[in-house]
Amino acid sequence: MDDIQIQLLDIYQPITEEDIRTGKKFVLRRESASNGLASLVDALMSDAAAEMVQIAYKYGIDPENFQMSPQYNEQMFKEISRILDELEDEILDLMEEYSLRCTKDDDKKKWLLLWILALGRSGKGLRRSLEDRLWMLSRDMEAMIAAAMTAKMDMARAVSAIRSNIHTAYQMPGMKEAFAHSSLYKAQYIRTHGVKKGNRGSSNSEANNIIRFAKTTVQMAWMHYHHRLYEEKGAAGYYVLRGSTFPCDLCDSMTGFHPIDDVDGYPMYHAHCMCFTVPVFNIND
Repeated sequence: MDDIQIQLLDIYQPITEEDIRTGKKFVLRRESASNGLASLVDALMSDAAAEMVQIAYKYGIDPENFQMSPQYNEQMFKEISRILDELEDEILDLMEEYSLRCTKDDDKKKWLLLWILALGRSGKGLRRSLEDRLWMLSRDMEAMIAAAMTAKMDMARAVSAIRSNIHTAYQMPGMKEAFAHSSLYKAQYIRTHGVKKGNRGSSNSEANNIIRFAKTTVQMAWMHYHHRLYEEKGAAGYYVLRGSTFPCDLCDSMTGFHPIDDVDGYPMYHAHCMCFTVPVFNIND
């Protein structure tokens, strides 16, 4: 603790080295869980992308008119929708599983699961928020498949190219040519040159956004559980410490003591936040 300066009022118990080690370990476990989830979600999306390419090629695509819609080809749309539905279920199951790895207590898992499922933009809930992102992923796929055909790739090469470029969809071979004649295409994100409306910091390729969404859900779940644990133990507050040396004004501003009811002051403050906490107890507890 020689390099860590912690100042508390005399009414609080001192923070120990063991408290700090425990806080660090928790965040490292959280990151291990969220990174493990990210790898699995990435692999699932890559496999689903390959299946969608194979389905689309089976129907003899006209790249300029190609759309993932029932109006273009109802049977093809049904097959692709099945892939997306399965992907949604698999990702959601993994998000729940890795979020609940923070505890072995079945009762705590029950209330934490309810909290997780309520997450999402504008009160939509976790599943609906994931569903929205997968719809946007399907628009990426629509554009990539059309671009692959424009570049005269056969199916095997198209599968390889789309797997390789799923995180950089609009840099894929064939995309530049499609953009040059975008008004001829029905694929939505070719017509808009890959421009999407999204939150600050969002990626132009939806696969990246889905991975970040999954990781952030896990990180939020672990930190929510952690805060609730402090409450149950009767902590008067918690002390936030920096878990990395990466420059961050927000993390710097949030370090220090917070009363236990300051939920907004509890890490994580951003997707890459490694700040950790230790509980603070009254001297008489």
